[in-house]
Amino acid sequence: MSGFRLLDLVKFFLPILPEIEAPYEKISFDEKIVYTVGSAILFLFGQLPIYGLKVDSQFLINDPFYNFRSIFAMNKGTLFELGLLPMITAGFIWQILAGLRLINVNFKLRYDRELFQTGQKLTSFVLSAVFAAGLIYSGYYDNAIKGYDIVKDSTVPYGSYLIIFLQITTWSWIVALIVEIFDKGYSFGSGVLSFLAIQVGSDFVGKVLGLESFKIINSNRYESYGALMNLLRNFSIFKPSQTINQIWHAFTRAQLPNLTHFYIALLSILLVIYLQNMRIELPIRSSKVRGMNNVYPIRLLYTGGLPVLFAFTVVANVQVLGYLIVSIASKFGVSESITSWLAHYVLNPGSNNLVLTSGALSYFSSTPTPLTAVLSPVKTTTYALTVVALSVWFSLKWSYISGGSPKDISKQFKDQGISLSGKRDISIAKELGRVVPVAAVSGAFCLSAVVVAGEVLGGLGNGVAAVVGVTSTFAILEEFMLEYQQSGGMSGQFANAMSGF
Repeated sequence: MSGFRLLDLVKFFLPILPEIEAPYEKISFDEKIVYTVGSAILFLFGQLPIYGLKVDSQFLINDPFYNFRSIFAMNKGTLFELGLLPMITAGFIWQILAGLRLINVNFKLRYDRELFQTGQKLTSFVLSAVFAAGLIYSGYYDNAIKGYDIVKDSTVPYGSYLIIFLQITTWSWIVALIVEIFDKGYSFGSGVLSFLAIQVGSDFVGKVLGLESFKIINSNRYESYGALMNLLRNFSIFKPSQTINQIWHAFTRAQLPNLTHFYIALLSILLVIYLQNMRIELPIRSSKVRGMNNVYPIRLLYTGGLPVLFAFTVVANVQVLGYLIVSIASKFGVSESITSWLAHYVLNPGSNNLVLTSGALSYFSSTPTPLTAVLSPVKTTTYALTVVALSVWFSLKWSYISGGSPKDISKQFKDQGISLSGKRDISIAKELGRVVPVAAVSGAFCLSAVVVAGEVLGGLGNGVAAVVGVTSTFAILEEFMLEYQQSGGMSGQFANAMSGF
């Protein structure tokens, strides 16, 4: 291609950045299973604690991101402090730039696809380094660094800062390469969506049945991580008053997961499954084989959970950048009366969370309890409208970015010799144009309404994570079953192993 393109700037980083080579031949079904399981196991190692922090660091860190951690697999005090947020942000930035024609890229050319993927990876690396450095400089870890007392010690622990920075950024880069294994065709589905589904599933089980015990800050009690497990441990039919208090505590405890989050996530899952089965079936016929008729389904959730994920990616990045700006500005001596216009955080001693009480950012943050939502109707309405508007906007754009627009589907029909029953070939795109955008917008609106309702009820991102996880799981299962059928159904080692059950 002649002329200089903005995308060509990325080619200078091709020899430097690590890369997963594309497969030289088709990956078999059994090999994809091995790659998928192996990548999932490696991904779960991100839950290891950061070296150099105290054992109970997750209770010592004052957390301003508590309301969207579960959405992006962000585990406080672990290697996955940033979770998948840098990768998801980078992916959305580049996809939108390409979809809006702000960068010139031809996805039919392998070289352009390679440059595009490298650009996403480079952006992910930069974001992870910027976020990690910002968190460290803001004093985010100061209360949890081993052997360091922020009050007594006058020296700055630069060595600990460096070790923490290297661990967070290195693991983010490793996960970006693991994600590339999926995106290069070695595994099923998208790497990011697969890992989100894995994280949501493991969190869902752990928050209910987790056996590990933790000491509650500002008390002498030890409680199980799982809300239901902790209730069962303290349940006693011989002490009714204590049992009633424990049941109430199981639904309201702040420092560890509670059953309220579980039921909000469970209800969100059931609603998503119901919406997933709603679809319109367009009758189609083959123009090559006489009498061959079928239906072409267009689901209500045409764009899946991506619009909701995009909306919360925007909100999360605004929250992270806002916190870093306020924290760093205070270190430079900027008056709180000025920074409070952007955000004012108040520490909740019961949960060690930094709660946004005022400022511009508070209008783009979910409320911790339903009572808070009722008492702040303007903030709640602004937050809800922001999420819904971003979801609907992205759903419209994504159908064109991903190749699922009416024109794209019409071209696929023409190439395969398919037409809509009772319609001329020239009117297929017009007929699809009446259905596809409506399905995309309606599905995004319904999903965003479900997650906003969960947030208003105090879900703290658990309902959102459940929605994204379930929609991602459906997408992965569809590709899995398609690959399974194309591989010959009952052939292969996987089928032989499953035949014994």
